[in-house]
Amino acid sequence: MSILRFGLLRVTVLAVLFAAYFITCSLLIHRSYHSNGWDLGLFDQVIWNTAHGRTFQYSFRDISYAGDHWQPVLIAFAPLKWLVGGPEPLLIIQGIALAGAAVPLYLAVKRMAGVGGAWLLVLAFLLSLGVHRSVAFDFHPESLAPVLAFTALWSLVNSRRAVFTVSATAILLLKEDAVFLVLALAWISAFGFGRKRQAALVASIAMIYGAVVTLFVMPHFRGSDLNPLRERYGYLGDSIPQIASSTITHPWLVVEHLADGPKLGGALLVVLATGLLPLTVPRLLPPLVLIVALPMLSLDSGQNTLQLHYLLVPSVASFAIAAVALRDRNWERWTSRVQRARQLKRLWAAAPLVALAVLPLALFALVSPLPPSLATEYDRFDVDTHARLADQFVSDIPSGAIVSAQSPFVPHLAERTRIYQFPRVINAQFVLLDKYGPIPKEDLDAGYDACQKALPLLGFDMIREDGGIALWRKVRQPASVSAVPSYCSDGPP
Repeated sequence: MSILRFGLLRVTVLAVLFAAYFITCSLLIHRSYHSNGWDLGLFDQVIWNTAHGRTFQYSFRDISYAGDHWQPVLIAFAPLKWLVGGPEPLLIIQGIALAGAAVPLYLAVKRMAGVGGAWLLVLAFLLSLGVHRSVAFDFHPESLAPVLAFTALWSLVNSRRAVFTVSATAILLLKEDAVFLVLALAWISAFGFGRKRQAALVASIAMIYGAVVTLFVMPHFRGSDLNPLRERYGYLGDSIPQIASSTITHPWLVVEHLADGPKLGGALLVVLATGLLPLTVPRLLPPLVLIVALPMLSLDSGQNTLQLHYLLVPSVASFAIAAVALRDRNWERWTSRVQRARQLKRLWAAAPLVALAVLPLALFALVSPLPPSLATEYDRFDVDTHARLADQFVSDIPSGAIVSAQSPFVPHLAERTRIYQFPRVINAQFVLLDKYGPIPKEDLDAGYDACQKALPLLGFDMIREDGGIALWRKVRQPASVSAVPSYCSDGPP
């Protein structure tokens, strides 16, 4: 067996082991009722509806999902629903995709920087906080970004122009803002590999596609009633042109918004995960700065601090740039002006590689949400008697019934035409709540407690209660709509 094949076999085995680890973690989180309506339940319903001829329909908001986010890749998942139910296949595919990205990353870096550098960067990626936060927070199509981006990187190393164009532009199908990762890959192609004509082609495709999607496609599906851009970037404007204009003409708004400890801490994690290597190639930093800054400009606290799954895409860009840094490294030249002992010179030259070996491992040990990190919340992985009791309550609800449920129940009930996350009730026939289960802060702020107290006024009677879990059924018309909080009957604007 050749050395190349042996190395490929070893990294494939490693990827399989990490895939099993990621899948096990995400399935345990789901089965212990710590997955979420937003987003696992949401994606499962969108895909289930699409599989049944109702493309991009969902009941979480009063618009088509295509008006909230443009993610046509979800159509490719629809055939799963013809074969098996539930959201677990999505979690399995996500685990395989995230771990499988290690293979093209290894092959690319091995060609550029040798076996040692390839193994360091692969291990750093598999242990990275961006990957682990994605595994710990439901399913997202962006989990396919690493394998596509690293395939594009491999194609650059091996001068496979067609593969680069296909793999890079395929990222556009993951989400409307994936345009910026594609532009980052084009930048790396131009200024990391000298492929400026190829980079111009891919960048042009990305910009035209992004303009059509954000200016025409999404507004068409969204209508005039709701504007997710206003919700997240309202201080800058209501549309992409307004937001871009305000960013240029009112830079103090941007600086004021970004000058915040948690946000800057999230940005720091992007480069720490790659041992600070991107900082050694300043010519490749502009697209990374853009990719990191865009979510930080959001008003959403999870997004602007790069929590949850929002760290993944910036991390992918950071790893691609780190790969080029490993290729370009010449630590001896960096220290040629240091008139010290030769031993100290060697130690200084090895510092970036030491950082790449130590920092990702330290971040995993200290702050990863997956075990055995010190930050792991182990109850999220415990399928205990309460979780098994929750299964019984879920099975009590007829298939096809309209349901309003507390967030952790929603992914288990999402495959129906109408599912609401409590406290949104509207025309639900059943309500399922758990006083011991997690309640998202936004649901509490929206009037969770008030809506729960108002259930009898909405015509609901409790038909079963056990272990803090309560199942309500609508048995009569509302007694007094005026006494019910508007959110319960109307839902979000």
